[in-house]
Amino acid sequence: MKFIKIVIATCLLAVSLLSLAPSTFACSCLPPGTPSEELASHDAVFAGKVLNIKEKGEEIEVTIEVSEAWKGMTNKETTFYTPSNSAACGVNFETNIEYIIYANNDNGELHTNLCSRTAELAFAQEDVAEFGEGTPLNSLSAKDNEGNFTTNFGISMLVLIGLGSFWFVSKRKKK
Repeated sequence: MKFIKIVIATCLLAVSLLSLAPSTFACSCLPPGTPSEELASHDAVFAGKVLNIKEKGEEIEVTIEVSEAWKGMTNKETTFYTPSNSAACGVNFETNIEYIIYANNDNGELHTNLCSRTAELAFAQEDVAEFGEGTPLNSLSAKDNEGNFTTNFGISMLVLIGLGSFWFVSKRKKK
């Protein structure tokens, strides 16, 4: 009888200690759809090499040099965010590795996670084959090119005005 009481007491103690353990949740999501379905359901889909990774609280800020884009990307370099750990569905990015990124815009910031088709580009050949070649991005964004055009135009005008003034002054001296 004493043995049964000890077994029951031990079981009750074990159950009560387990109920005090903190709950943990792992990343849980449905498998992603086909590349075309995921392209349609994301705001931006692009590929490129990770340049920089910074921890920002519960998120990781990733800077990437975009090599080609299929949707929603015009800049050669962009920043996006992912949760800081895989239990929260964060993607474990590494610098100097190429990835295909499926991201959504949330208050002006791009975000991605493990529930998307985001993956190393070497393992995303099905996606690349289905999409075909993306749009290659120039080393400067359209905004940068506009700024360079304005600067170059301004310098050109100053040179022309300077040459015109020099010509005008030299013609006046000859008279």
